[in-house]
Amino acid sequence: MNISSFTAIADDWWAQDFACASTELRPSRTRVQQHAGALLGDTGIWILVAGGAPLISLPSDMINVLGDLAQSWSATDVANVASLERQLISLCTRPVAKIIGPAFIGYGPTGTLDLSDARFARPFSSHAAFGELQAVCQPEEWDHGGREPHLDRTFGVVDPANQLLALAGYEAWNDSIAHISIVTDPRQRGRGLGSAAVALAAQHALGAGLLPQYRTLSQNTPSMNIAKRLGFIEYGFSVYVRLQAG
Repeated sequence: MNISSFTAIADDWWAQDFACASTELRPSRTRVQQHAGALLGDTGIWILVAGGAPLISLPSDMINVLGDLAQSWSATDVANVASLERQLISLCTRPVAKIIGPAFIGYGPTGTLDLSDARFARPFSSHAAFGELQAVCQPEEWDHGGREPHLDRTFGVVDPANQLLALAGYEAWNDSIAHISIVTDPRQRGRGLGSAAVALAAQHALGAGLLPQYRTLSQNTPSMNIAKRLGFIEYGFSVYVRLQAG
């Protein structure tokens, strides 16, 4: 799987998500559209920047309210979430609950990842250990990286006493992409444990014919370090604006 073929797989996924042509994922000028496809019914704002100008998808009740403003946003504008929130507060008819992003989106096709750390992890599915790890993590950390153990898609790093220190896994999306999640005991960070668990998850995904996908908040330094250490190739970034119900 070379760079062009992995990009085609990723493009196909995102094009289905936004219900647009793959050629529209990297517009020369900001593209604003109404939610459709997988985003239909979503009440928030989705923004994707994949190497061109932003692709912005708005809920139907926000098109007339925010369409013109959104059309003026550059990639730099949407990455500045503080400024983005100020603009939305002044115009949006529904309060901003939270802005998630910018979030790094990276992919690891065969031959580009350094998976040597995979030898320090192993398949893992103990529900008891899973609960113990969850208990020492912040709720938001767990929401972003935790997952239910799965017999063939969950991988952990343990200490000599069999205490679970890091847990990674993936979900298969459309039989093409393996969306990887990772959570590490906050007391054990900086030791490469998360990298080992993600490496084994990516190795397993590649063996299953899937393209590993790694997504994390750009400001999450420990998680970004995993992406850099393993060699995930940056595809772009996303921003999601969660709006309160009207």
